[in-house]
Amino acid sequence: MIQQPTAADPSQIGIIPLTPKAIRKLLTSITAGFLMAHSVVQVGIYGFGAKKHWLESLNMDRELNLPTLFSSALLLMAAVLMQRLGTSSDHVPGRDWRLLAKIFIFLALDEALQIHEILIIPGLRHQVHPALASTWVVPYAVLALILLWRFRSFLGSISKATASRLLQSGAVYIGGAIGMEMIGSFAVRSSLIRLHSPWYGAITGLEETLELFGIILLIDALLRELLDQNGSVALTFRLIRESDRQ
Repeated sequence: MIQQPTAADPSQIGIIPLTPKAIRKLLTSITAGFLMAHSVVQVGIYGFGAKKHWLESLNMDRELNLPTLFSSALLLMAAVLMQRLGTSSDHVPGRDWRLLAKIFIFLALDEALQIHEILIIPGLRHQVHPALASTWVVPYAVLALILLWRFRSFLGSISKATASRLLQSGAVYIGGAIGMEMIGSFAVRSSLIRLHSPWYGAITGLEETLELFGIILLIDALLRELLDQNGSVALTFRLIRESDRQ
């Protein structure tokens, strides 16, 4: 429901109050929509031989398309919320929130530009376990463990509820990004499935969905922490005349 302008501020058109639960439901619905679209694309490609170029914009197994942009936007949203927490928290937690914001800005860029693909070394694929054929998973898994160790004091300094939500969201995200990537690599390299097949499409769809759901859980945790600290969070969009910008 839109709250009406107050007498104190008649220029205010109105306020749409939102809760973390409502935002989580909205983002989850969008994610479900992308998964359904991805499934339709897989049926079209492998069931009917569709070769339409526009299908790539909804294929979660492709980059620089709508699902990728949505994922990058969510990561940036998480970074903004972390930066906000960094300015409203005590010195030590605030510093770590700001560091996490920088890390998530990198993750958003990585998602959009596929920076981690640089770490794939084709010559090593025959030298490692089939699950590690996408060799980027090794340094990223090590980095995740290092970051978990680095932020152990931070997790102990915030509320147990927030720390638990952060760990849960991280587990879901890493389970999708690294876990499902390893499963897909193992299945393909072991000749259980073909790379270009509906089975691999199903694995990549689940992978991207888990990543998105992990980020949504993270955003929910950050919004709840902000509300615990401030009581409410206001994001304001102000409409002005072009002449006012001079």
